[in-house]
Amino acid sequence: MVKNEFPNSTKSDTRNFFIVLVIVVSILLLTPVSITFYANSSSQNTPAAASSNTTFSVGWGYSTITDVNPYNNPGLAQSWIFSYIYDTLAKFSANQTQLLPDLAQSWNIYPNNHTAIFHLNPAAKWSDGQPVTSQDVNYSYYLAAQPFSFIYPYVSMITSIDTPDNYTVIFHYTGVLFEEVAITNIFIVPYHIWKNVNPATYGVFSNATTFVGSGPFLLTNYVPNSYVKLVRNPNYFIPSRIPHIETLYMQLFSSVQAEVSAYQSGEIDATGGFLLPTEVNQFKNSTNSILIIPKNPIYMYYLAFNTNPNGTGNPALLNTDFREGLAHAIDYNALINITQGGNAENMQTMFPSWDPSLDPNLGPISYNVTLANQLLNASGFQIGSNGYRQFPNGTTIKLTLLAVTGIPALVSAANVIATNYWSAVHVEATAQPIEVASMINDIWPNFQQDIDFWDWPMGLAPYDLSSPLFLGLFISSQVPTFDDSGYSNSTYDALYNQMVNASTFAEMTNISYELQKSLYYQLPYLPLYYPYSSQVYSNKWTNISTDYPGGPFGGVDWRTFLTIEPVNSTTSHPQSNNTLLYAGVAVVVVLAAVAGGLYYNKRRKKN
Repeated sequence: MVKNEFPNSTKSDTRNFFIVLVIVVSILLLTPVSITFYANSSSQNTPAAASSNTTFSVGWGYSTITDVNPYNNPGLAQSWIFSYIYDTLAKFSANQTQLLPDLAQSWNIYPNNHTAIFHLNPAAKWSDGQPVTSQDVNYSYYLAAQPFSFIYPYVSMITSIDTPDNYTVIFHYTGVLFEEVAITNIFIVPYHIWKNVNPATYGVFSNATTFVGSGPFLLTNYVPNSYVKLVRNPNYFIPSRIPHIETLYMQLFSSVQAEVSAYQSGEIDATGGFLLPTEVNQFKNSTNSILIIPKNPIYMYYLAFNTNPNGTGNPALLNTDFREGLAHAIDYNALINITQGGNAENMQTMFPSWDPSLDPNLGPISYNVTLANQLLNASGFQIGSNGYRQFPNGTTIKLTLLAVTGIPALVSAANVIATNYWSAVHVEATAQPIEVASMINDIWPNFQQDIDFWDWPMGLAPYDLSSPLFLGLFISSQVPTFDDSGYSNSTYDALYNQMVNASTFAEMTNISYELQKSLYYQLPYLPLYYPYSSQVYSNKWTNISTDYPGGPFGGVDWRTFLTIEPVNSTTSHPQSNNTLLYAGVAVVVVLAAVAGGLYYNKRRKKN
């Protein structure tokens, strides 16, 4: 938990700032560490203004946006919007190996001493003209650490934050994950606005005129579950990232088919998220569309079994042998071919095969009907006279498998699982299509469902090392809001805490293996497969990079709408050149000089 008092503790005086620097420098002079300084990308030339009335519309099927609060809304579509209206301290490059400036124009990270100092860009402004300050950063990290926040795992390693002046933020943390996850995943919100609202439920604005952001786009209109409208921020503080287009719409559709129909009619210019297999084949030979199939998918399709003992789901699901029997009854490869046209990767582990965080000793669960029946028998639920398994009192076990209506591939797969596979091991199950909002109401807070079939966006592996934090979904504190299985295990909680605070990546990895084993054998989740994130866009547009995991419209690439422009555009847009500079020794010398000068002045006053 971030340890802060708000708002007063963010206003330390200059003396305290130098005291902190003296302490840091003293440690550094005794401990050799590497110090990295990043060039300020805002020094780039401002690109020419976009041609007038350039509007780009991207669709998103089956998703909902009920609010645009970056702390309580975990959907990928929402996060993508956040990345354009708010800023983070830094951003990852396309290959996830380099941090690029965002609100922070430079920083120094001292891993041996678990300290990081960030220097904010003084040119950064909120859309109401107020400067972006360290108080905004401090408060945003404080909100991220609250119980209502789904991004708590990304900041749980932070022990305290110092803000000695308006443009300096000093983090103190434990473990080795800070640089991987805490810098790039926390959107900074304006303290002077958010201090007056309930941040757990705040929808950001009641009408378009009240929104205050700092990003390259500004939010100007928003209709829940319908569309979001953004306009270019001409005063964005990093000129090289001012968007080339003037207006951006994200339009929401009830299904992928509705999204594709809108694309074909010209209502939208690109499809976000991912296409279904039938749509992929439809666009393979298109002459006016560009089809993208990223190599590494970023979504996981899974079954969540209701394991919450206080819920009202079918009690048979509380039995681990019963859940494992259901898992071995599914023919995963056949399921992928039937419902995805083969456009997915088989998996029954928390991470796909190409993720460096995957425990190599775990593998896909076997399709084995004989073993499935043995496990189901061992669970104590025998086959009754009607051919289905029953409770000891003779009542037939009846399971309902919920699947989101907006993703027909899920509904189709749910029907195959219930009708073809589970019935073959004498378990009566019914697939029930359901709207997202209704599914949410069934699950939280009372866990009334049996099994839900859904998807989760994952990390950007194999590039980054943040995947283990996804394991934080299953800690007990996440049950009331984000874990749809209701899984709670004190041993697991303790292990997760050890992983977050691990002092080396090797230690963190080994603990993550133990956590993966717990989930693999206890089966609150049954991961099924990773669908490929196929997308399509009109060839009337250009300057679209395809090198980011998940593709340009997969909901992850923060650059897509900054560079995109019509093919007939003749304006010149200089590209960002974020050059990495190494000036560790110089920084230490400067800080040491400051420390020495303060010490000398202090002695003079005493004498």
